[in-house]
Amino acid sequence: MTVISVDSLKKIYRTSFSMKTIFHKKSQGRNMIAIDNLSFSVKEGEIYGLLGPNGSGKTTLIKILATILLPDSGNVRIFNYTLPQEEMKVKDRIGVCLGEYERTFHWRLTGRQNLDFFCSLFGVNSEITKDRIDEALSLVGLQEKADSLFLEYSTGMKHKLALARAILNNPDLLLFDEPTAGLDLKTSQDIGNFIKKIAKDKKTIIYSTHRIEEAGNLCDRVLILRNGEKIAEEKPDKLKKISKEIEVIQVEIKKISEEIIQKIQKLDSVEYVFYTEPRKIRIHCKEINTCIYHLFEILKANDVSISHINSSGPTMEDVFLRITEDENE
Repeated sequence: MTVISVDSLKKIYRTSFSMKTIFHKKSQGRNMIAIDNLSFSVKEGEIYGLLGPNGSGKTTLIKILATILLPDSGNVRIFNYTLPQEEMKVKDRIGVCLGEYERTFHWRLTGRQNLDFFCSLFGVNSEITKDRIDEALSLVGLQEKADSLFLEYSTGMKHKLALARAILNNPDLLLFDEPTAGLDLKTSQDIGNFIKKIAKDKKTIIYSTHRIEEAGNLCDRVLILRNGEKIAEEKPDKLKKISKEIEVIQVEIKKISEEIIQKIQKLDSVEYVFYTEPRKIRIHCKEINTCIYHLFEILKANDVSISHINSSGPTMEDVFLRITEDENE
């Protein structure tokens, strides 16, 4: 069964005019395309990842699916209901956890009191409210801190309470917007375990992140976004391979010629060479020490000076570059 169907979705943010410029004909507001002609579908029971850097459109997309934002064009269907025309039929069946959750809790209430308040807002039957709250607190590991004030919670505990709130109405579809952003490794792992637990109940989950490894470990499929556009839709195995097997060298040199790039590309220890900025290249290596040795040989032979060089694991940009290169082959 298809839970979400998105076709040719577009969302544009328009800049506002000041009173000083609004009457000048030459003054034109600038539009920013947040989602650009995006299409995908999600099946029942999937953990579907949205992967991309800040500004890629992940939060905008989740807000559209959560009926918080209206799209400018395109078609969105959830549970076979069309948005926004039938959004009221969708609201009761979704749970949402957005990044700005702190502003939506009452800081001088306890965690339990906060959840009780939201149960009443969500229309949860009063006879099962206590059991529903206890279950949610248990799933996120906050039983012992349930009666502490929200203002006393750590950042990780606040994240967890936001996740607990998202499941109070026992939703069929959960929308999580970077729930591990800014958290330590232990808390991130706890949240990952929580996601896996609720997924066993055949819940459909949309999970956005900018972490390659997180998307690869949690998700059944991953939609990769950049500047609101769909770059690729991948199985997690490919992301794991990229994040684990590729080593990256970034080099800044004073002059880059196509001839030198071709020589570097032909090295056995090199998989791909990409221009990223003026005078900067990123090299995807098979074996980094061998690659660096032969790279220095080429640059020295061609009298090219290095301004800066460093090595690292793959970034989001490396994933985009690599996947795009693979698709062009």
